[in-house]
Amino acid sequence: MSSTDAVVERIVDFAFNAFQHPLDDARAGALTARAMDALACAVASCEEPEVKAVANVVETRRNGQTALLNGARMTEDAAFLNGVMIRYHDWNDTYVGRNGGHPSDLIPLALAAGEAFEHPGERVLRALGAGQHLMLDMCDGSNALSRGWDHATYVGLAGVVVAGLLHGHTAPQLRNALAMMAASNNMLLARSGKVSGWRSLASPHAVRNAVFLARLARAGVTGPDPVFEGRQGLLEVVIGDLSLELDPARDRTADTHLKMFPAVFHAQAPVEIALDLRHEILAAFGSVDAIDRVEVATHAFAIKWAATSPGLWEPENRETADHSIAFMTALALSRGHIDHGGIETAIHDKAVRELTRKVIVTEEPAFSAAWPKQAPAKVRVSAGGKIFEKELIAGIGHASRPHAPGNRAKKLIANATPVVGAARAEMWAEKLEGFANAPSIKALLAP
Repeated sequence: MSSTDAVVERIVDFAFNAFQHPLDDARAGALTARAMDALACAVASCEEPEVKAVANVVETRRNGQTALLNGARMTEDAAFLNGVMIRYHDWNDTYVGRNGGHPSDLIPLALAAGEAFEHPGERVLRALGAGQHLMLDMCDGSNALSRGWDHATYVGLAGVVVAGLLHGHTAPQLRNALAMMAASNNMLLARSGKVSGWRSLASPHAVRNAVFLARLARAGVTGPDPVFEGRQGLLEVVIGDLSLELDPARDRTADTHLKMFPAVFHAQAPVEIALDLRHEILAAFGSVDAIDRVEVATHAFAIKWAATSPGLWEPENRETADHSIAFMTALALSRGHIDHGGIETAIHDKAVRELTRKVIVTEEPAFSAAWPKQAPAKVRVSAGGKIFEKELIAGIGHASRPHAPGNRAKKLIANATPVVGAARAEMWAEKLEGFANAPSIKALLAP
């Protein structure tokens, strides 16, 4: 029986059509790169105290170490834990249309379900591609963010698609899973001021729910109908207007932006520029102590989310610090490197804090006009009577400045080496490069 909700019907039809669309080398490569990038983020956080606390709660500790991907007893536990690990440093991918989000939040779900059912890599990537595509189209075609709802609302809906495809749903089962998710998984943004640890939990909570609801739907449990449309439906209460393209022939696998640095996306270009300018300042003065003023010009969206609150100039925790354009730019100028393990100490570094107070962030109208196809920024540093200045159209890893295929393993190897050693890290990266051709992804996941 079909749904009376036209939006649900469109999503279900799209999901199955997109899932059947074959992967060419370019699509497989783009999705593999994003899976490797997400795993690089996960392994970097696997021994963080907060991640260990989450692991203890879901009872996925093994041999005294936090389980990475294949240690959880249930698929939803693995999706949740590994989602927390991927999100912890805010280092995973980003996408921004009318709304923004992190489509790679779907990857821990795809990996957990793929491992549980021992799916081949190509099948997992096709399901992931369908879910990512839906999420990107929702970011482009609706405006829940401006209404105070977290992007995890989109993650949950896209996550149901990924879970349903990998759980072998029929069309009625996928309709019911989508309906239950639409009715239950709408989250407040909850990060307008001081950023908290919930930043790392919202999307993992959504994908955990997606797996659970997919299992319920497969068992025959039904959801509300209609749920998007009609009085007090998701469109009226949460999303507002909705315009979905949902063209399964369109390739959206490379549309998300990867991050070079463990910081909010809007700080990527300023940090990259600051690191370059630091070399020039040191060559001129031998020290960054000569800096008098730092001006960051960027686009309006970046200022709204990463340069408005006064607390971003005086961060009290890591989550707020890495969401601050001013702080991350000052950190890059002060230390000459951005290390995910060093942001916490930098919060208490007097020199970094004093330099942060010298940073001003302003809108450049031309940059706002170029956003989001580009993510431009310009940094102008006044030091000892000299001016040091540079501009970028976007940080490296943005879709307009993608990494070369040969570089996609670097982040994974760099982050995994301190955890498992260089030899195992390199072997793991080599295995993952063959993700699309793996007969079962189970052997790919443990480093």
